[in-house]
This record gives sequence, C-alpha cells and structure tokens, in this order.
Amino acid sequence: MLISDKQELRRCVKQAVRRAQVSETMLCFDVQQGEMGVEPLMASLRQGQGTPFGEDGAAVYAALDALGLPIRDPASAISMQQSYERNAWLREVLDVMRAQRVLVTVSLERAQEFLPSDDRLVALPVIDSACFVPGRYGVDYRAVAARIAEAAHACGARDLLVRDVPEDALCYAVLPACEDARCVLHTALEGEAQVRAFAALLDEFSGVRAIASAEGEAETTLIALAAQRPRLLVRLTDMSHLPLALEALGARFLPYASGAPLPELMLGRWIGARERLWPLLADAYLPLARAGYPLDSQRIERDVAVLLTENLRALYA
Repeated sequence: MLISDKQELRRCVKQAVRRAQVSETMLCFDVQQGEMGVEPLMASLRQGQGTPFGEDGAAVYAALDALGLPIRDPASAISMQQSYERNAWLREVLDVMRAQRVLVTVSLERAQEFLPSDDRLVALPVIDSACFVPGRYGVDYRAVAARIAEAAHACGARDLLVRDVPEDALCYAVLPACEDARCVLHTALEGEAQVRAFAALLDEFSGVRAIASAEGEAETTLIALAAQRPRLLVRLTDMSHLPLALEALGARFLPYASGAPLPELMLGRWIGARERLWPLLADAYLPLARAGYPLDSQRIERDVAVLLTENLRALYA
C-alpha cells in the first residue's frame, strides 16, 4: 500500500530503521579476554557526580534498558548479567542489537588467536606504524605485505584496518596486500589533501575496495570523490551529512560505525544512531512523497537494508 501522508511516512521509516539488522564496521574490543558486562559499561561513563550528559551517557542507559536490566538497581543488574556465561551474554548483546556482522579490531600479531564464539564476529586486523620499523636498508615492504596477507589468512579476515601509515607504506605494502588477499581496506583520513591523495592512490589499484571516513569538510570532499568511485564506500562520521550523501551517492554509503570499546556500549550507541538516522531519512523521503513518487513500506525497508547491511556485504562479492 502506498504511503499517503507525512505522519505515515515518518512512522514507516522509524519502524524500518528500528527493526533492521545492522553491520558494525569497528568494535574495538578483545573478544577473547576483554572485560565486559554491566560494571565496565557503567565505568565507561565519565567520572564524577551529576547527570551523565553526552552521547555515551544515553548509550549506557539505553543498552541497559534494551537488555532488560534494572537501571535503578545496579546491583541487581550486575547480578542478572553475571548469571550469563560469557559467550551467552555476548550473543544476547548481538541479538538485541540485531547485528548481522560485526568487525572486531585485532592486532596483526594476535590475528591467528582470533577465535570468536559467534560467527557474526569477524576479525579486522590493524596495520599501524609499528608494522613498518626500518632496518639497516630501510623498510622491507615486500616482507610486510607478506606478513599482512599471512595474518589475514590466519584469521579468515576479509577486511584490514590501516592507522597512521605513511603513503609509501600504503602504496608498496598495504594496497598490494589487500589486492592479493582480496581484502577490503578500512581507513580514517585526515584533511582534504589526504582524502584526495587516497582517492588517487586507490585509482592505481583496481583490485582494491575500500571503506573510508573523514571529519568536517573533508567528509564532504570524500562523498564527492566516492560518487565517481564505486569501489570506495564512505562511512559517515557526521550524520548531519546524510542528506548530502543521499543526494550524491544514493544509498551507497555506511551511515554509522560505533567504534565502541565494549559490546554493550556498541549496542547503546547503535540505539542512539538509529534514533538520529530515521528522522533524517524521513525528511529525505518527504520531497519525493510530495511530488507523487510511489513510496511504500517495502521500498523503504529495502533502502534501509541497503544502508545498514547490504552495502558492506556487496564489497565482498
């Protein structure tokens, strides 16, 4: 049935976003040994007394509520959570979040130790400046590239995250390794110059697919450059740029990543992200609806699925 008015449109978009599965592209958590649960979640709030203003204050309490834990009785909440076995609790968090796929950062040295209890958790090996320590004759880029490919193979990774790596290292080790191992490269770019340099470098490696983020005005430049590069997927850091991304890219981008250090905080941040996403998306549909475009709930649900899960999955095809 076609959507007939603004309120019905908003209800439909809200429902679609709240019920959709999501893919998380950066959980910064030690799956094997990292501490999790109510106590570390509460400890993640800023120290001090008073109302916990800020995004993470809301995220902590949203997560507790979504998990069915008594917010006003921390002792009972801790006791209820601790009644779960570790892996069962992690599955509960992923189920409540409606997670389809969660990329979990892991150091290159520990990649082979990555043994998740849930197949929704997948490794995201981290390549940083420590991987490029020069020897007597400089950096052996061939050896580093081989090491990267070996680590990705050891943990079954289809993604690699690069942090604070110079352009030479990208050009002579990271990008060739991604091309050979058929891995998606994830990166956060700083400033417009770095955004343009990365896009140009990606053009030279036709076998590499990448997910990139940037902040401020650099993000608008990244969106514009991605419009001509189907192998470059933008991950927004500022959701206020969502209308611009929709206009330039359609639904071909990632609207959010939590970057959370705890699974529970990841859940809470995603709850907040959904609540910011659906009004922006509803506003983007409104001119189409007023112009007579035939919108229905199925079409909206498909668009939401593309944004939240299918764009990431398409990179592995």
